[in-house]
Amino acid sequence: MRKLLSFLLPYKGRIALATFLMAVSALCNLLLPTLMSNVLDKGVYGAAEADTFGYVLKTGGWMLAISLLSLASVAGGYWVVYHVISGYTWSLRSALFRKVHSMTLAEVGRIGASNLVTRSTHDVGTLNWVISMLCGSIITIPLMFLGGVFLCMRKDFRLSLVILCAVPLLLAAVLLMSKRIDKLWEISDEYCDRQNDLVRERLRGIRVIRAFDRELLAHRRITDATRTMADNIIRANVRMAVIDPMAAFVLNAAALLIVYLGGLRMERGSGLTPGDVFAMIQYINIILGAIVSVSFAIVMLPHVRVAARRLSQVTESTGLEDERPALGLRFDGTIDVEKLSFTYPGGALPALSDVTLRIGAGEWVSVIGGTGSGKSTLAELLLAFRSPTAGRLRFGVVGEPSAPPRSGGNDGLPDGMRDAAELSPKDVRANVSCAMQKSMLYAGTVAENLRMGKPDATEQELWQALELAQIADFLREKPEGLNFRLEPAATNISGGQKQRLAIARAILKDAPIYIFDDSFSALDFMTEARVRKALNARLAGRTRVVITQRVASAMHCDRIFVLSDGALVGAGTHGELLESCPIYREIYLSQTGGGTV
Repeated sequence: MRKLLSFLLPYKGRIALATFLMAVSALCNLLLPTLMSNVLDKGVYGAAEADTFGYVLKTGGWMLAISLLSLASVAGGYWVVYHVISGYTWSLRSALFRKVHSMTLAEVGRIGASNLVTRSTHDVGTLNWVISMLCGSIITIPLMFLGGVFLCMRKDFRLSLVILCAVPLLLAAVLLMSKRIDKLWEISDEYCDRQNDLVRERLRGIRVIRAFDRELLAHRRITDATRTMADNIIRANVRMAVIDPMAAFVLNAAALLIVYLGGLRMERGSGLTPGDVFAMIQYINIILGAIVSVSFAIVMLPHVRVAARRLSQVTESTGLEDERPALGLRFDGTIDVEKLSFTYPGGALPALSDVTLRIGAGEWVSVIGGTGSGKSTLAELLLAFRSPTAGRLRFGVVGEPSAPPRSGGNDGLPDGMRDAAELSPKDVRANVSCAMQKSMLYAGTVAENLRMGKPDATEQELWQALELAQIADFLREKPEGLNFRLEPAATNISGGQKQRLAIARAILKDAPIYIFDDSFSALDFMTEARVRKALNARLAGRTRVVITQRVASAMHCDRIFVLSDGALVGAGTHGELLESCPIYREIYLSQTGGGTV
């Protein structure tokens, strides 16, 4: 919570100004009952020979001026408070946005994408509420409570005891009502995340849901989550709603008691006046209004605590930054994977198990296998998005000293290998360019999307990359050319065009290693052949790793690695694997019918 409140530090001057303005308004409100008491005592019930009407007008004028001052102060205070809140919200959400983009895939998977959305919206809104309450009431509540009690005691000490008895009764009732409300808010927030997750899942998989006639099942899951969330929110709000009628009952009972006891004291000649009784009733309203505000704060505290805890899980995540500084190393393209294993958090079985493969500098290789065989997991490890749970992943580095031979002698490994665990993720990604399985394009021009691969790329370089990716003709037909604007997620172009733009962006980057993670799947065979031929000419001498499910994409590579259920079951050329690897031969026959491609 302390770290979340630290975002208020740049606004401490405005908070002080808002506090001052709110304090002025509170003092004005405390002064009004006393003036009204004087109007009753000296104006309405004043001596007949006195100018009572003139006194009423004069005092009424002061009350009007004080009321206007109070109105101006509270309006100015809230204007400043809302500027503070908008700035605080912007700062907090910007920090969350940056932190989410620096989180590891394991951290994102642990929290969940839908949960991150909810925490950046719903939970930040809850924090906004408590900050606005602090800025607007941190001074007014104690000032009005203590000032009201003090002024009541000045009027009549004995009658003020009625208020002092009512306050602890109300606070005790509030504490009783707030009991166990923490759990209700926690469950409601949990199911809010669940509902968001199910809606995202349904929208993204709507075709599959309809194809398998599972619309009723999807609807039932969302309905169950919504009902559980709503039930807990309603129960929490019902407990909060009891505060208002309970406070009104205490207020009216205390006012009635003061009127009754005040009448008795006036009959006995205690010096108490009708104006004093009226003022004390007004002060009861002020005091209990402050108590109600404190009561709502007590009831909302569990909700705020839950929201702060959920946001802290994001802000306190380790992220990609670690103690390993970027050294500016240059890889030579060699990759050594030795007995590599990886298991996802909570996974029962490893996604990769005891994989050993070696890729030489400038080699063109393919990793092929069915869905779930571990191909994309291997790509994430090569990009340092995840760390192996066992085994070693090493890269060849230009200019590194010779590595000492391993036990059993030097088995062909080149010198200058560095373990990925010893390298900064920035060093790894600076030397690896990748066209991902899902072509992530963003709202903006084509040029802006391409320059994510090389920020200083010239227009000539952009067109060359587009020519190699076989999409330059499509953009030349557009009047805007490179300034053709893409909609969010590039919904205004086809899947094949998205993949070719992603390939163009990847080859713009000057890197010794290029990974194409199933990035030809949406291309027809003729277009893929042209793209593959252009890439081989452009990237000659660079290491190329083609991850695919299609034999046509793999069969022309220098070597092919076959994965099945996370294990390496074959390695060699196309012809060798047809003879030695049953799984590869089965994939080949299922896709080609035994003919040539």
